[in-house]
Amino acid sequence: MYDNGLIFCAVTAAALDLCILILIIASYREKSSSRKRWKSFSSDMELFENGRSYYLGCDEVLIGRHGSADIRLHDMSVSRYHAIMTITDGVWTITDIGSKSGIYVNGRPVKQKKLHENDIITLGSRRLVFRKRRDKKK
Repeated sequence: MYDNGLIFCAVTAAALDLCILILIIASYREKSSSRKRWKSFSSDMELFENGRSYYLGCDEVLIGRHGSADIRLHDMSVSRYHAIMTITDGVWTITDIGSKSGIYVNGRPVKQKKLHENDIITLGSRRLVFRKRRDKKK
């Protein structure tokens, strides 16, 4: 009886280890395929300013001076919560969310604007270029 219990525990532990291994492999595959889907969906875009790139890594990107902003711009001319960028059907849009100095795209004031590659976005005194990502880090 003792040997059967020990064998049962060993088999159970091996089965559990196998299940965990399968979950890890499935999780890795899902992460990899989701990264590929996101890359094609987002067109691998970024905001670029003075040698610094801001990767647009999710479908909503909050831009502002506050610490909780996805893209934090340390500049008093930028509101704490200045703008939000969203992507729908592969098209990025920028929206002013109550900033004091507004948003300008290619020199024109906007409340909301669909973005195109190489658009220049001005938030306060900051000028960012919306472009395809040059640095292919993962």
